[in-house]
Amino acid sequence: MHTKIEIDETILDDFIELLQQHESDIVYDYNGKSNQILIKSSLVTLVLSFIQKHLPQTSFSETDLTKAYIRAAFELQSNSVVISKNGNIFIKIIDESVKKQIAPEDQNTVKNRYNGIDEDELYSFYKEFFEDQENQNFFFTIAKEFVERYFHTKQISHEEYEQKVFAYIHNITLQKLTDMYDDEDGFFLGFAGYVFRIHFKEVFNHIAELILEGFAQADQYMIDFLNYYAQDILVINGEKYKVPHIEAENGLRWNVPSMLSIVKIYTRSKQNIKQLDQERALLEEEVQKYYANGLSPVKNNELQMKKQRALEIAIQESSKKIKRLQESLENITKDERKKIIQADIFKQQDALKELRKEREVVIKRIIKKETLNKYITLQKDLDTIKRKLQREHKILQQNEEAYSSIKNALVKALISKKSKI
Repeated sequence: MHTKIEIDETILDDFIELLQQHESDIVYDYNGKSNQILIKSSLVTLVLSFIQKHLPQTSFSETDLTKAYIRAAFELQSNSVVISKNGNIFIKIIDESVKKQIAPEDQNTVKNRYNGIDEDELYSFYKEFFEDQENQNFFFTIAKEFVERYFHTKQISHEEYEQKVFAYIHNITLQKLTDMYDDEDGFFLGFAGYVFRIHFKEVFNHIAELILEGFAQADQYMIDFLNYYAQDILVINGEKYKVPHIEAENGLRWNVPSMLSIVKIYTRSKQNIKQLDQERALLEEEVQKYYANGLSPVKNNELQMKKQRALEIAIQESSKKIKRLQESLENITKDERKKIIQADIFKQQDALKELRKEREVVIKRIIKKETLNKYITLQKDLDTIKRKLQREHKILQQNEEAYSSIKNALVKALISKKSKI
């Protein structure tokens, strides 16, 4: 938790006056909810300037100071939420009087699932501020940190895993939420539990995938971790326990030897696809630089050469016509007739000049052989990568069903505990 910020009453009075002067930038009953307030970005800018001016010498951040003075100005209870998003400041008032009171002995039980906060409040916040595109990788980062911290670094035992896995994931979720929203109040303790519950399977799907990745790379800890589920009966302190198995819905039971080949092939193909996709994207970007008006260099040259040939024919025809007119002029004696033919010659000569100019423009548009060869080489490399991608996708597809069976069975085992016989 942050060190408590002492509020200067004189500065607070000026702060409240600033808010009152710009009350039109404060939206009460935001989105039709009586306990929601939005401070628009235009006022947030003024608030930040106020904080910088009146509280320049302090060890606290501008964000912490801003939130502290907003809490004081609106007389918010400590559990209310104050977060920044897209330049605005959002306030969600959590009424302590209707918050469920949890007995001390139930603090770490299911009775305190959401820190006493009503689920409707949590759902409202979730829809308003969490369920968007920017958070699509949130649960993968939760799983990745869990695996890095407790598997790769600490290498916890199955005993510790079964006892504490949910608490560990909840704590990581809470920390990431408080970092994301820069807020450590009680609301996020409940919200962490809420989002973990509704994304429970997603988190463990990611954990299972990360375990299988390590397994495919011959990580000895991961191999040992998976071998645990191959046991039937485990005896601890004279007590017998049945160990959960990596067992598919159809009853097929997976173990390390039967999983190894499939997981290796699938994981390698998945990694190859990721790498090839990156290479393809870079090549496509390079290839695109050679395009002009939506045409590839090859198509462009075909079009320009076709235009050039048509212009060459038109130039020849125009030259022949001028020559015929000039020849006919020699046999004409009447001045009036000569003037007409001469005017026609001048007209044809102007048209011929325009045709030649147009030909020069077209010739300049033809891409030089050296550049064309570079493009052709890049395109060949791109085609090669696309063929490799097709092969890898085919391998992935061929092993998808078996891999999914393993992963789903592992998820089921990961969320289970050994049972006393």
